[in-house]
Parts: sequence; C-alpha cells; structure tokens
Amino acid sequence: MTSPWWWLRPCDAVWRKQRFRFFLLLSLTVWFWACESGPPPDITDPAQLLYLGYAKKEVNCARCHGGDGRGGQDGPDLRRVFEKYDEDEVLDIIESGKGRGKDAMPPFEYKVTESELQLLLRFLRQIQLPAADSSGGTRAAGDAH
Repeated sequence: MTSPWWWLRPCDAVWRKQRFRFFLLLSLTVWFWACESGPPPDITDPAQLLYLGYAKKEVNCARCHGGDGRGGQDGPDLRRVFEKYDEDEVLDIIESGKGRGKDAMPPFEYKVTESELQLLLRFLRQIQLPAADSSGGTRAAGDAH
C-alpha cells in the first residue's frame, strides 16, 4: 500500500526542486496573508479610516498626502485646502483628479460612493489648520479681527 505522504519521500532532483518551489510558494503566501495589517486600535473614525486606506485599499489618500494631510513627495498639503478651494471644487478634484502626467492626482469617481465622498470632506475639515491672519499669526475660526 502506498503511503499518503509519498510526495514527501526523497526522490530525483526534479521532484526535490518542485517540492521546494511548492513549499516556498506556500510559505510566502501564508506570510503575505499573515502580514496584512489592520488599522491601529486608536483609529475608529470611519472618515479617517477611509482617508488612510484601511476602509478601501484603492482609496488611500495618505499614500500621497501623508497620514496627517501634510503632503509628501507625491501630493500637496491638504491642511489649508479650503482656503484655496470651496467644497464643490474639492469634491470635483477627488472625483475627476487634477493635473497631468506622472504627478497628477488620479480620479476616484468610480472608487468612492457619495457617502464616502462626504466622509473624506469631513476628514479634510477636521485636519484644517487655523486661518492665517494678515500679521502672519494664526487666529481661530470665528475670531473677529
């Protein structure tokens, strides 16, 4: 009777290479799935989870704009975006993209729902810096000057 473990027996070099490749592929697959990280436990805001790419892998604003919106190599600082654009313009940029070439922001029109767009707007509002006054300082929103 043949053992069910016949494929583990040592045999010619070809079979050894194939077994090695099989176990290597299996190990890499297990390692890849085991390393899939989830969000940090202190981040529970759905808007922030979406911005950071945890809610939807294909929507990861932090990849280019940084986890806190400060910008990075590939994307501008978003912490004053509402000083330059109104809400509708920001929505249009998210949906349609902006710019051309390798540094352009890609469109996310078919990757986010209307409610997810509203979540992203809410998160962008949360990370805005106080408006700068004419003397170079900052003032809180609503302060008369």
